[in-house]
Amino acid sequence: MKKLFFFFSFLLFPFFLQANVILKAPDSFVNGESYIFEYEAVGSSVDFPKIKQIDGFTVEDLGSSRSLQIINGNYDEKILKRFRIVPNKSFTIPPFVFKIDGKEIKSEEKKVSERKIQKTKSDNFDLTITPSKKQLYVGESLIVKLTFKYKRGLQITNLGFEPPHFENFWYKKIDNSNKRYEENGYNVQELDFLLFPQKSGVLQIKPLRVDVQMVDTNSSSNFTFFSSAPKLEKVYSNNLSFNVKALPSDVTLIGDFVLNASIDKDEINLGESINYRLEITGFGNFDDIEDFKLDIPNTTIYDNKAEVETNFKDNKYEGKYSKVFSIVPNTSLEIPPFELKFFNKEENKVKVLKSKSFKIKVNGEKQKEVVLQKPIEKEEKVLMEKEFPLVEKIKYFLFGALSVLLIFCLYIYVKLQKSKKKIKETSLSKLIKSSKDKLDLMKILIPYLKRDNELDNLIFECEKSNLEFKVLKKKILEKITQLNL
Repeated sequence: MKKLFFFFSFLLFPFFLQANVILKAPDSFVNGESYIFEYEAVGSSVDFPKIKQIDGFTVEDLGSSRSLQIINGNYDEKILKRFRIVPNKSFTIPPFVFKIDGKEIKSEEKKVSERKIQKTKSDNFDLTITPSKKQLYVGESLIVKLTFKYKRGLQITNLGFEPPHFENFWYKKIDNSNKRYEENGYNVQELDFLLFPQKSGVLQIKPLRVDVQMVDTNSSSNFTFFSSAPKLEKVYSNNLSFNVKALPSDVTLIGDFVLNASIDKDEINLGESINYRLEITGFGNFDDIEDFKLDIPNTTIYDNKAEVETNFKDNKYEGKYSKVFSIVPNTSLEIPPFELKFFNKEENKVKVLKSKSFKIKVNGEKQKEVVLQKPIEKEEKVLMEKEFPLVEKIKYFLFGALSVLLIFCLYIYVKLQKSKKKIKETSLSKLIKSSKDKLDLMKILIPYLKRDNELDNLIFECEKSNLEFKVLKKKILEKITQLNL
């Protein structure tokens, strides 16, 4: 027996001398996933090379571990160092130079190829993704159900599932879709995702993955259950393919919608505002509705942020889009109709909806001044001068007297206007003081917008409701006094 032991020791002795550096690396990788490899070096003195890049991929150092071992009566140190890269194509791990016990030793070279993901086939696990449809249009909704099964009785310590990234799809998880139940000896978990394709063509959903961490019952370790190292198993799903058709030109919405518009009043006084409300209901890709804008000459328009409420019900993506415009017109006007264009799949045609138009009457609007044409008067003067020279002189005298009288009247008119303005100013302060709430105060001040930036900010505070009403009113009165409004 001793002779046999020495014989095998003699055969393995050269191996121990040469196997000072060992590369432990998988032969393949999955695109988008981490690829981990490690080097094991043995010696009394070991210097690792600095590994920064491999085939253009950045290398991340995951740390190292050390242990002592005895070979032929010599005490050596075994160092295990792990690295990680995230490759997207096949690559080669080149040989690196290690310095061990004063000698330079090269590691082996290894070619690593990309591996296509295949659905995991196992008696213990199953991960499947199922679509509600595979033929659809851009922007049309579909449901993708994710079903994960694992056998009851498995000693699973952790389940890792990263939220999926559905490329070329807008998506979100459906609320309250997390279902758990037992079926045929398996624990089952379901998740539903709502997807909307963003472009036409053949679109793919790559296999999803669940990382299962469990106790390795086949391990030959003598450690107890609580000290056993867990085993990691990656479970992959199937992949999906969709044929997505393009929508007709100049159309981004698909579904069935209803468009409504309304106003709170159709007759106002100059300086007052009206509220114009736009509302879209129905089902379809509500998240793709572009923000509506309103542009009407001789008006000041404030628009609130659109509110979009959605709900998945009866396999349809229902929603409600609403937006309110506050319009302060200077003259009577007509609010033009809004237009909504969408594709109706059931009727297989593009539909165009138009809202009502509204006429608004403004009381107290400014009237246009009539300008007299003076060239006709000059022609009369020339004719009269030729026929009645004495009368023409009397006319010039009267014209001068009338001019003086007109200047005097204009002076009196200006004085009266200033007097009215003072009265108006006094009434403005009284109106502000008599306002009951911020909404009432905002209606009074809207005609004075764009006169001063600080005053505009104070007026906008009426809508934001950040300041107390009394404090806000006091600040506005002080600012109006400064501006002599």
